Amino acid sequence: MRKIIGIIAPLIDRHQLHTDFNLRLSLNNRELTLAALYEFANKGYIAEHVSRGIDHEEDIPAAGYYLEGLLHQQGYDTILTNKYDAETLKTVAERDPFAVLVSTTMVVTTDSLLELFSSIRSAMPETQIIAGGVFVWKNYLIYRNHPPSPYHYPLPSWMLFHPDHAGMDADILVVAPHGKSSLLEVLAMLEKGRSASFEQIPNLALPGAKGFSFTKREEEQVNYDEDYTRWDLINEIPSKIPLRTSIGCPYRCRFCDFYKLFPHIFIRSGKSLSGELKLMKDSLGQKPAIIHVSDDNVFINKKRLQDVCYAIAESGLRKWIGFMRAGEYSDIEMVLMLRSGLMMGMVGIESGDPGQLERMNKHQEIENLKRGVEQLDAYGISTLMTFVVGFPGENQQTLRNTANFLNNLSLTNLLASYQLFPLLIQPLSELVNPSIRTKWKIEGFMEKWSHYTMNSEDAIEASYDLFREVTNVPYHYSEESNFFNRAKFNLPTRKSLFQLRQRLTIKLIENAPWEQIEPILKDAAQQMNISVGRIEESLRCEISVPSPLPSP
Repeated sequence: MRKIIGIIAPLIDRHQLHTDFNLRLSLNNRELTLAALYEFANKGYIAEHVSRGIDHEEDIPAAGYYLEGLLHQQGYDTILTNKYDAETLKTVAERDPFAVLVSTTMVVTTDSLLELFSSIRSAMPETQIIAGGVFVWKNYLIYRNHPPSPYHYPLPSWMLFHPDHAGMDADILVVAPHGKSSLLEVLAMLEKGRSASFEQIPNLALPGAKGFSFTKREEEQVNYDEDYTRWDLINEIPSKIPLRTSIGCPYRCRFCDFYKLFPHIFIRSGKSLSGELKLMKDSLGQKPAIIHVSDDNVFINKKRLQDVCYAIAESGLRKWIGFMRAGEYSDIEMVLMLRSGLMMGMVGIESGDPGQLERMNKHQEIENLKRGVEQLDAYGISTLMTFVVGFPGENQQTLRNTANFLNNLSLTNLLASYQLFPLLIQPLSELVNPSIRTKWKIEGFMEKWSHYTMNSEDAIEASYDLFREVTNVPYHYSEESNFFNRAKFNLPTRKSLFQLRQRLTIKLIENAPWEQIEPILKDAAQQMNISVGRIEESLRCEISVPSPLPSP
């Protein structure tokens, strides 16, 4: 009988990095997209009559599917989930798993990971818990800086390998950027039962009563052209399929730590991409799907743009989104993107101020960024723009320039949206270098910091001020359907509805009197050609309102 291994790959950490300005229906947590707003108004603004809409509960990060395919190759059965609530863990426990693997790709805080471990341990007291992935690797790299320079690289309590966390409920941590060979050795050793010993397996951290012990370091040899997800071995192929076409990023933004995690760039061959895409296509059959390219930058260079677009176009899937660098593209390149089915480009604009871009080491011109976003929009490709708020040098003028950048975009189809991320001082970014910290008077790490122009509380308030100022582009709603929006409303109506939703958000956040809120809801209904009567103030309870400002 094949042994069963549980795989838990959370999609969303309870602690998120971006500022949430999204209204939701309290009853089912549905985002108040234009489609939801239309249905809400049509039902007399009664939430219990509104459907759930898009369900993201089964979205699973790429590592989860990779692990499932890998374990099936090794002769194990698997239970794959992104949930770790009591009911889900009880279901996993009933299958009596040989071990539980935890992927930390989307984990962002130590506290949430430790809570996850504890939840698993409560449900499965005797089961081996093994964790690996990006968050574990990042924390090891942070820890490694501490012994030679404890003053400049302190060991804060929020770090995974702080001695206080050695009593965690996980049994083994795989500390490697990939970790495949170490994981397989661990599983083989577990097969030995009581005689299992892990000290000779490389790239492990073993929690214990006396702290963490680390096994020998061994450089991994990974051929990403051959070592990719076996979609033909997945239990249930998703409608959103993650694909990694390259590893690493050539750029060196000062707030980012990606290039420290994966310093060597590996670009998969067209043959390799086509091979994985064929596995996807064959496994899907007639089921529709969207490819989510998870690269830090899918178009690293001009040739890469051609290779990726050609491979996806030839696969027949032709619906995908990906992270890409903002800027102008040639007409031929735009045609290639359209032919491949690019639906959304996620681009890091980061600031609308030239000085901030220079300090961030972005090496991009504001006008070029503006034309690039306008170009994608004109071709019918959605754009999600991200901005970092509070980078050293941020002030009222730089924030005004960012608002002006967004408000001055000339959008033919209004398919762009934006998200704001208050600065995090990542311990592997350039913002921890002693010379830079001295130059910009930086104190603190992660979400608690200060520098010569701002502190972390100021950055959160500045994010809200930006949200209030930007009226030309809607804030990003992950469930927003541009297909519905364009089919249902013309461009002026869409823009008006986005602006009304923004005004509604501001009024609800600021707890404005109902006399100021009801006219906005009535105006939205009128714009959508829906007749509504008097709207009771009890509707406040039916909309979940974000709290973007710090507690006093």
